[in-house]
Amino acid sequence: MEWATPPSIVSRSMNSSSRTNINVNMDNLTHYTQILQGNRYNREQINSDNLLLLKKLEFDIFYSTIYKYPLLVAETITAMTGFTDPNHPPIDRRKIEDPFRQDLEIPAKHQYTLEDYKAYMEYGGSLGHNAPAGQHKTNMDVYNETFVLTNITPQEMVLNSGLWVLMEQWCRYLGRNTRLEKVMVFTGSIPAKLNSNFRGVKMNIPSKMFKIICIKMPEHPNICHVEIFLCYNKSYSINYALPKYDLSPYLLPHTQYSQFERESGIDLKKLLEYYNFSTSKIIPFRAHLNISINLNPALRLQMKKSKWFGKLIYAKNLDILEREWIECQKLSTEFQNLEFHQEYYLLTKRRLKRGSQLSRTIPTNYTWDSIYQRHIKSKSKSKSKTKSKTKSKSKSKSKSKRVNTRNRIHIVKITKSRTK
Repeated sequence: MEWATPPSIVSRSMNSSSRTNINVNMDNLTHYTQILQGNRYNREQINSDNLLLLKKLEFDIFYSTIYKYPLLVAETITAMTGFTDPNHPPIDRRKIEDPFRQDLEIPAKHQYTLEDYKAYMEYGGSLGHNAPAGQHKTNMDVYNETFVLTNITPQEMVLNSGLWVLMEQWCRYLGRNTRLEKVMVFTGSIPAKLNSNFRGVKMNIPSKMFKIICIKMPEHPNICHVEIFLCYNKSYSINYALPKYDLSPYLLPHTQYSQFERESGIDLKKLLEYYNFSTSKIIPFRAHLNISINLNPALRLQMKKSKWFGKLIYAKNLDILEREWIECQKLSTEFQNLEFHQEYYLLTKRRLKRGSQLSRTIPTNYTWDSIYQRHIKSKSKSKSKTKSKTKSKSKSKSKSKRVNTRNRIHIVKITKSRTK
């Protein structure tokens, strides 16, 4: 999502006694760490020491202290999603300074700092919400919890302010569909194989991001309808001149769900069981619901802002950057606030002065099973090496034994002949 103002630290502790979670039947069926142990790599990496379940007022965070961002965030979508309780003052993000801050529930050493994210922003990154601030505006306490850094993932800025906004809005509209009995959205990311280094700041930037949408319909009580939005953590160009935007190209085919489980480590069945969905039958819902979103004036304007973030971030040299910034300033009346565009202009200018450019291309060395298969291959190689070593040792031992037994027999024969 887009920020009204650049991030700042607000040291504010939440009253733990006021926390209530809407998922009252959470702790049944399975331990939460088993949800993210869907492949052998995750089973060895994830345990109760480094995967924390942080229950916030309106969402749950499955937080990795290894990667320092959520692997999964669970939220329920209802008709009231995105609206403020009438008994509380309205929340307008444009008039509030974004209260990004570290989560006081876990040690600071297990979180990235705002200074770390600042270094990442210089390379086109941003602080990406998993549970969107716009979907949790019941009151200020709920709204502020979306800005804790345990709910934040390193996300490319054009994606965060563009395509990701459309996916969030589409999910929000599901709460207003009276045909649906229960809607839950699980937002997460697939970690990169290697960490990135941003001038001395090492961060793991997710290679892909996803949203798992689970729906229960009254006419199908024993069926869980599931779809998964999946995209690279990179910039996408959105044609905001169209009346609507089709999101179906980002839906993962159901035939690839096993691949998704291997790559993400998520056991979909255990995830659904944990949140009280029936798993006797899991089918897609794309035939029942429209997967496109209408581009109203507000969304069209947002996509235009996102495009200009990309024009500034991916400028190839200082001359192009200056020209783009001059053109961007002409949109100040339409955009109403250029503060964050200016922030990226200055960060990009600093980076280009050092001679560092960026590319919009997808990493060519990325495959579905990159993390999982590499881990398995390395283990199989090491096993084969140890097996070959043990085999060679056993062979040499067996040969020596044979030689020794033959020698013994020969010696016995000689001694017998001498006695005779």
